[in-house]
Amino acid sequence: MYVCARYQRAAELVGRRWSAAVIRVTLDGPARFTHIQERVDGLSARLLTERLKELEAAGVMERFRRPDGAVEYRLTSKGLALAQVVTALESWVAGWE
Repeated sequence: MYVCARYQRAAELVGRRWSAAVIRVTLDGPARFTHIQERVDGLSARLLTERLKELEAAGVMERFRRPDGAVEYRLTSKGLALAQVVTALESWVAGWE
């Protein structure tokens, strides 16, 4: 079977360290930077910043400012479409741990 470049880029984006965890946290709804960091054990601020920028550049995540001035991150429709992938991974982990 031939593996296309688009598939490989997608797998590498989601498979990067911490990316899937950031996506998982934001599947529950918009989240502030500190909220994401608190829910992903071991994730440094520097790496969270990198992952958020990568996910934004890929069109998976967007940064927005609330009316009260707070900045939050939320999944785009492209990011929300990853819900099936993330829940499938959660099910796989539950069955093999």
